[in-house]
Amino acid sequence: MEKTDFSKSCLDIKLLLFDCDGVLTDGRIILGGGGLDIKFFSTRDGLGISLWHKAGLSCGCITGRFSEALQRRAEELSFEELHLKADDKRAVVAGIRSRRNLSKQEVAYVGDDLNDLCVRPEVGLFFAPADAHQTVITRSDFHLGKPGGHGAVRETIDIILSEKRILDDLIAKHFE
Repeated sequence: MEKTDFSKSCLDIKLLLFDCDGVLTDGRIILGGGGLDIKFFSTRDGLGISLWHKAGLSCGCITGRFSEALQRRAEELSFEELHLKADDKRAVVAGIRSRRNLSKQEVAYVGDDLNDLCVRPEVGLFFAPADAHQTVITRSDFHLGKPGGHGAVRETIDIILSEKRILDDLIAKHFE
C-alpha cells in the first residue's frame, strides 16, 4: 500500500480490533492447576488503549481461546468488544461491523498468525507485529517494529492517531 493511501485509510478508522496471544501478549501461555491462566500484558499497550479511548475511538479483542486474564484486562481497559473462543474470526468481525454499522474501511486489525488472515477481507487496514508469521507480514498493510506483547498495539495506535493528526494534541491535553 502506498504511503498516501495508507495515510488516507488511517483517517477512516473508528474501531481497532486485535488478537490476544501474539499481539496483546507475547504469545506465551502459562497454565496452572485449577484452570489458572497467566498472561503478560504490556502497560504501554494499556496506556495506548487509554489514549485511543480519549480520542473517542473504540477497540476490542478477538481470540480463539478462553482466558479469565484477558477478561480482566479487557474490563480494566474498557474494551467495547471482547470475543473469546472465536472459531471464525472473520464472521465475528463481520458481525461487529454489521451491529455497529461500520464499513470495512472504518476497522483496523492487528494479527500475528495464520488464523488471523481470514479477517483481512473484513477490515480496511491490517497490521502485523514485528514477530508475526512471515505469511501474515507479507499480507499485512503495515509491518510493525514492535513484537506482540511488547508494544505492538501501542505502536498501531500511535501510527493511526498520528496519521489522523491528533496524537500530539491528545498527549498535550492528557499527559502534559
